[in-house]
Parts: sequence; structure tokens; C-alpha cells
Amino acid sequence: MSTNLADREPKKHKQISDAVGCLLNSLQGAKENDENKELLKIIFIAKQEMSDAQSYFDSVTAPELVDHAIYKIEAARSQYIYLLKLAKNKGLRVNI
Repeated sequence: MSTNLADREPKKHKQISDAVGCLLNSLQGAKENDENKELLKIIFIAKQEMSDAQSYFDSVTAPELVDHAIYKIEAARSQYIYLLKLAKNKGLRVNI
């Protein structure tokens, strides 16, 4: 083993670089995990909105509000499908 400081510096820099890289990967993984949890939460909310829109449609009695109820159902369904595709592209599985 060399006692020359210049010989030890590259090894020390590599160890620091490896530690920083590991820390950054860990933080990125945590951030990605938080994003995935948030996406799943939004998907659950979108599913509930779709159910609420269907209930609204079922309860509408005024003919003037039927179009509005249909619009709400279609909007909620479109959002839900989009979010499911987004989750699928991220490799997530959603069992709802």
C-alpha cells in the first residue's frame, strides 16, 4: 500500500463519488415512489368522480340537466382512462 497522498486521492474521490451516486439514486427512487403513490391516489379519486357522475345522471329528473349529467360522465371517464394509461406506462398495476 502506498503512503503517497497523491496515490490515495483517486480512490478517495471514487468512494465519495460512489456514495453521492448511491444517495442520489436513493432520493430519486423515493421521489419516484412518492409520485407513484400520488398517481394511485389520483386514480382512486378519479374513479370516485366517475361513480359520482353516474349517480348524478341516475338522479337527474329535469330534462335540461341530462346533457350536463352525460357530459360529467364522459369527462370523468376520459380522465380515468388517461390516468390508467399513465400508470400502465410507468409500469404500475392498479387493482380497483
